[in-house]
Amino acid sequence: MSFTHLIPGIVCGALFLAATVVQLFACYRRCPRMRDVSKVLLMPLLLATYCCFAAKIDLLVVTALVFGWLGDAFLLFKRSRILMLCGVVSFALGHIFYIGAMLFTRPGLHVSLLLCIALCALWLTFVYKKLLPFAPRSLRKPGFVYAFLLSGTCLSALYLLLCSARLCWLVAFVGGLFFMLSDTLLTSQEYRKEMNHGNFCVMLTYIIAQSLLITGFVLYGGM
Repeated sequence: MSFTHLIPGIVCGALFLAATVVQLFACYRRCPRMRDVSKVLLMPLLLATYCCFAAKIDLLVVTALVFGWLGDAFLLFKRSRILMLCGVVSFALGHIFYIGAMLFTRPGLHVSLLLCIALCALWLTFVYKKLLPFAPRSLRKPGFVYAFLLSGTCLSALYLLLCSARLCWLVAFVGGLFFMLSDTLLTSQEYRKEMNHGNFCVMLTYIIAQSLLITGFVLYGGM
């Protein structure tokens, strides 16, 4: 890809980085309006960056980012249980599309799938015992399903990494780990109130997660 063709991606990436800086500053300094505006810009700018850099655009990845953006937008209204639930559902759908985008690259099964299933069981046990008891009762079942799908994104990347040992899936797997960390921090922030600058930590890990997942898909398809 020539430098001329890289310019739109560089511009979109720079705008995404700028929105990230504004978002993290707003979270750290507790500026709600600035935080909300910059938050809803993140996923569209990341999507634009992906579309500029990807040699072949995967519609499943695009849809995953769209649902991520919807999840971000719904979770701005934290006082509404219905909109909170819509946010959880949106992110869950996003993970379904991420999982599909990964697993469609490798038809068939591999013995490493057993390891991924075991790790998924451990993660769900942690969620059930340590996180869900603090969530509102109406969100516990959707939260458990979401945790399962979240682990599916991370462990799908791990599965592909174990099958092929490619850098793209290592990057995506680390992104999945950051997604799990981000949502763990979010639960602690929202329901346990144990962190200083919790929003900053949640958004930092979330932005890293989405960025690494998209970087993995770009590396897989080439530029």
